[in-house]
Amino acid sequence: MTTHVMTEYSRSTADQARPAGRHAAPAPAGNGLDGSLPTGPNHILHARVLARATQRLQTKYAALEQEVVRSAVSAAYRELDRTARLKTYLPTLAVHRAENTLRGLAAGAAEGVTHREGLTEAVPAAA
Repeated sequence: MTTHVMTEYSRSTADQARPAGRHAAPAPAGNGLDGSLPTGPNHILHARVLARATQRLQTKYAALEQEVVRSAVSAAYRELDRTARLKTYLPTLAVHRAENTLRGLAAGAAEGVTHREGLTEAVPAAA
């Protein structure tokens, strides 16, 4: 049976201060986050959510032009982005607002009225 024999080397290394652990270690340099998680809007995720919602709305409101649907979603997002303090749910709110706008446009199109860039024009009746 062997026993541990402390030598001068092992005593000198044991007396040295041990590292505090990874919780006390500074954040790695160069990530630009200063050790915290990102809290700003994720523009890639927002773009993906808006693109999928635009496709869904174009299918739902097929009677309207695709550009009208795209511009309604884009305008709703820009309008909310200007005033939003919390941007986590911005795409969802923008899609909801755009859908309300498109619902009104579809009802107006059924009555023979189109809305383009804020102007209301009467559509001539088919002969």
